[in-house]
Amino acid sequence: MTAHMTAADLGLDLSDGAEDQLFRWFLASVLFGRPIQQEVAARTYGVLISHGLTAPEEFARYDREGLRALLDEGHYARLDYIMTDELHEVMRSVAAEHGSVGGMVRAAASREELTRTLVAFKGIGPTTAKIFLRELPASVLPR
Repeated sequence: MTAHMTAADLGLDLSDGAEDQLFRWFLASVLFGRPIQQEVAARTYGVLISHGLTAPEEFARYDREGLRALLDEGHYARLDYIMTDELHEVMRSVAAEHGSVGGMVRAAASREELTRTLVAFKGIGPTTAKIFLRELPASVLPR
């Protein structure tokens, strides 16, 4: 394994900018952006996907306790309530403001603008934005 987990480590292929792949990498990036072991973040990502959380609007199906239980299932227990609230907020905002993660990426005029969009979301800082952007191929990123 590399020094940091990549999209490929999670079985993702971002080469063509497919919406489902962009969303999944975005979700993983949000989890990896916290001070928690990569293996725990990756396991939790798998739990969320296996429970059908495959698009931003799907997070509204779970209340705070339901989503927290999924995070606990992945052993993402240290920050579970904080992450629960932030996942709900980020996913609600992405859906409301951009429709999808792909829509958010395509709407940005530049890499810098996409970075600003990302860090404007509650719970996403420069580290999470960097994780998300480092895996996006040039063909998917705005110039």
